[in-house]
Amino acid sequence: MKTPTKSSYHHGDLQKALLNTARLMLEKDGIASLKLRAITRNAGVSATAAAPHFGNLTGLLSALAAQGFDELSEAMSPEHAREPRDVGLAYVRFAIANPGLFTLMFRSDAIDPDHPVLATASERAFARLAALPTCDQSGISPEAAMASLWAKVHGLAVLAIDGLLAPLIRRSSTALTIDQLVEEAFR
Repeated sequence: MKTPTKSSYHHGDLQKALLNTARLMLEKDGIASLKLRAITRNAGVSATAAAPHFGNLTGLLSALAAQGFDELSEAMSPEHAREPRDVGLAYVRFAIANPGLFTLMFRSDAIDPDHPVLATASERAFARLAALPTCDQSGISPEAAMASLWAKVHGLAVLAIDGLLAPLIRRSSTALTIDQLVEEAFR
């Protein structure tokens, strides 16, 4: 991994550089590779440089997970996903495109779900699901409808990034796609 020049961190972009470095490491080598010393070393700064911005590794990973929820929320926004099905597709496609980040976003052992930035970002993303018309018109409480819908698309996302849907799709007698599976989740 190319080490950035230290002079670039004198302009207030150390927080962004640490998040970018952590994200690259996460997608390349997985959650287990994320150690604070390794992240700061790969970012080209001292091991203590992250403390003023994040406190510790959990703080840094919580901020990275918040970034993921912000990106997921944007992908599910009405500007990008006009129909309820599109929101589900955006959720699954985000997971497939960002498997490490998506996994981190739901790893309570690696992040602090009560971290203020993370809590706000995750609530904003879940509000996109809760706002779907299908959550108001399902005959059950909106909360139960949203939880059911989330379970379906989250399950599809996890199965897809774990490589468990591919064999099912290959064995299907029809030309089954992830899009069709998401469509079924909204029936």
